[in-house]
Amino acid sequence: MRNPLRTFVSAIAVIFALLLTAIAVPMAWTDANIVREDGFVALTSSIGKDQAFQARLAATAVASLESKINLPAPVEQLGASFLKDAATAMSTWPEYPQAWNETLRRSHQLNFAGDAGSGNSTSGTSLVLDVGPLAKLAADRLHTATGLPIPTPDSTLINIGGPAQRQQVDAISAYAPMWWIPALGAMLLFALGLLAAKRKGPLLLFTGLGLAAVAAVWQAATTVLKGAGDAGLGGTATGGLFARELVAASVDNFNGWITVAWIAAGVLAVLGLLGVIFSRRTRPSGRANAAGSMEG
Repeated sequence: MRNPLRTFVSAIAVIFALLLTAIAVPMAWTDANIVREDGFVALTSSIGKDQAFQARLAATAVASLESKINLPAPVEQLGASFLKDAATAMSTWPEYPQAWNETLRRSHQLNFAGDAGSGNSTSGTSLVLDVGPLAKLAADRLHTATGLPIPTPDSTLINIGGPAQRQQVDAISAYAPMWWIPALGAMLLFALGLLAAKRKGPLLLFTGLGLAAVAAVWQAATTVLKGAGDAGLGGTATGGLFARELVAASVDNFNGWITVAWIAAGVLAVLGLLGVIFSRRTRPSGRANAAGSMEG
């Protein structure tokens, strides 16, 4: 293969490798942190620590419970006072973090796994947040305070998106786990570029600069996404607040992946630059040796 053709092939291979990387990394992040239940819980567990969101969430759960119970007159005032306090203090209870994580797991199952046994058709056509565990937490506390059995609804759903958003989530859950396909393509193309390149230094430098450009695009995209607020989600005030917090948490988490990309880009660029420098230093001596042999 002639040198110009080898250079062209290696450059095209690296460009397409970078394009596939730009697709594969966000897909891999989405699969790990959104589609997978454990990743979603880990990503969103910190949202339950936001005070404004906590208060709104607790008030919603308590209001749902209050509308479904009818306490006897002797304890009605006690129950009303308890529920009023619960709406503001639930997030300070030691059982709250576990109930919040259970809320996240239930919600993820409804939105990503369907939860066909729930008997609620809403979960199949929209995105929901199930705060049933929080309502149960309040009911258990009220039972302890009054000694009376408190009926607890199986689920308490808060709408955070309509059918259009649900279709987007279904597409994400179907395609994000396939991130390994563009990732494998990127690795193979990068390997092809290295094999085709006569000089590895310039290729590594070009790859590093290209990866830095990809990281800059990701950075700009996350900035725009974070500025979008709830990104079109949020069927209710509580749902909208959750959606905004979810977008912010996602952007902050993905920024860690972008930082890794910046570091990798810097390493590749430095290696490439060193390769260019050393190749230029060795080339004159090689020419001199060749000239000496011809004279001899």
